[in-house]
Amino acid sequence: MSEKLLYERYVTVMTRLCQRYLKNDAEVQDVLIDGFIKVFDKLKTFEYRGEQSLEIWIRKIMINECLMRLRKSNPLVLIDEEKQEELVQPAHNGPEAKEIIRLIHLLPPGYRTIINLYVIDGYSHKEISHFLGITESASRSQLTHARNKLKELLKIHGWNGMIN
Repeated sequence: MSEKLLYERYVTVMTRLCQRYLKNDAEVQDVLIDGFIKVFDKLKTFEYRGEQSLEIWIRKIMINECLMRLRKSNPLVLIDEEKQEELVQPAHNGPEAKEIIRLIHLLPPGYRTIINLYVIDGYSHKEISHFLGITESASRSQLTHARNKLKELLKIHGWNGMIN
């Protein structure tokens, strides 16, 4: 019963987290299932460290599951500027979180992963280098490339006011 309550409490938040890393809804669902199985299996090892510690702990498990899925399905090609997909027409005049996430999804997987880990999930370059098996300088470089590409996307989609 407690596992069901835990799942119901965090499934929506973890679904959104996984959707930032993975494009395919089927992969998101697979990762959620695998992630929650790990959460339930390792729950006895969880150490309470404050109000948000359980969510932070679950987020780390889900991010690791997403990264493992990305490695399995597509080894992360970090600099992939020649294989950019065609961009779609602008959808809004003003910035909205869903639209920005959609634009992040247009980035190549390596760029998207770095943006998610560093900007959104708050990991350091040292942690990212450990997760992805790259150097810290490669992480910094990829973040710069990812930000520049995201700025291009924002500009193409008419959000010039957001570009700094």
